[in-house]
Amino acid sequence: MANSKVQYTADGSTQAFAVTFPFISRNHVSVEVDGVAATFTWNNDSQVYISSPTLSGGEAVLLIRSTSQGTRLVDYVDGSNLTETDLDLDSKQAFYMAQESLDELTLLNDDAKATSGFIFVADGTDFKSVAVSGDVTISTAGAVTIGAGTVETAMIAADAITSAKIPDDAINSEHYTDGSIDTAHITDLNITTGKIANDAITGAKIALFDDSYAATNTHILVADGTDFDNVAVTGDVTISNAGVTAIASGVIGNADINGSAAIDATKIHNGNVSNAEFGYLDGVSSAIQTQITNIEAGTVANIDDDNFTLLDNADGTKKAQFQCSGITSGATRTLTVPDASDTIVGKATTDTFTNKTFDANGSGNSLSNVDVADLAAGTDGQLITWGTDAAATTVATGNSGQVLTSGGAGAAPAFATPTAYASNGFAIAMSVAL
Repeated sequence: MANSKVQYTADGSTQAFAVTFPFISRNHVSVEVDGVAATFTWNNDSQVYISSPTLSGGEAVLLIRSTSQGTRLVDYVDGSNLTETDLDLDSKQAFYMAQESLDELTLLNDDAKATSGFIFVADGTDFKSVAVSGDVTISTAGAVTIGAGTVETAMIAADAITSAKIPDDAINSEHYTDGSIDTAHITDLNITTGKIANDAITGAKIALFDDSYAATNTHILVADGTDFDNVAVTGDVTISNAGVTAIASGVIGNADINGSAAIDATKIHNGNVSNAEFGYLDGVSSAIQTQITNIEAGTVANIDDDNFTLLDNADGTKKAQFQCSGITSGATRTLTVPDASDTIVGKATTDTFTNKTFDANGSGNSLSNVDVADLAAGTDGQLITWGTDAAATTVATGNSGQVLTSGGAGAAPAFATPTAYASNGFAIAMSVAL
């Protein structure tokens, strides 16, 4: 009978167990369940309660005392008083430690020997030294050897033998059960057409095809979310058994044409209008015919001067534009065309004016840099004067020796022969020259 431990077999109805051996401290007592330390509390000094694990029945519950071996519980000091308590505690520590050692020794059979190749095996009472025999042997170095031919089918765990343990080309058809090879045991892509009988695969064997599909003339295979079935092509397009498709007349609407289709102009009407001509319509903001009609009626909206160009009817490279940049901001300048066909005169061009009247005295008008050479040719000897109507006129040419004589207000001057006078026997000729 052990003095420092007690073992129970759990019955599944209690977690509390009696402590049948004495101890110095509760800290010297431990509990194991099936060889694993358990969590417990003390109900009293004679009973412990296992809080973990929960016992279901059949577990081996071991309560063990292990008195402190590394630390002395009593330390004697010179001159101190020895008490019964100290002496008892000191002797208990030694006594309990001896019991615990003997309890360990009692597990060994009295005839235990250190025979080569033997091991200690418990027989329910103690451990005996026995030779290892049967399916397994052991060397003095601890090497365990499984005997040849000793492993039987029952010893092999299910699914434990991997392909690495089977020699190449070792399994033949004799070892296959009829119908035992399923899809999972066929390597991907390893069934070739040579393994399939002619016309052997039906729609029922192909998940993508309806089981009842047939090669109906001009039908096509269309998926319905589950598999493909053979259906006739109807609606906007039909197809022949040669694969030729045909779009029915009048079925294409605006919604059927992609916005980026870029349909070429040759596909519109008779194809006479080019892509470039269609491009000219870019930016048109209203009906073109209305705009043309408005141009003919003189109701054209504002046009930028750089967008309005006149072309010569014979040579389109000859162009004319109006430039309005010189006009004061906010002002409108009107150019009035005279009731006659004429030529526009330029500031920097050489032009001849006909039937024009220049009023140099008018507001803001002036003639400058007009010299004699710029005057029109006249009659030799004539002079310029102004008549009674204040209009410029000429003085008639005089004769040699005549002088210009004033006619007074309201009359033009004229050339006349000077009068001769006698004084003191001399004749004096007087003349007035202008």
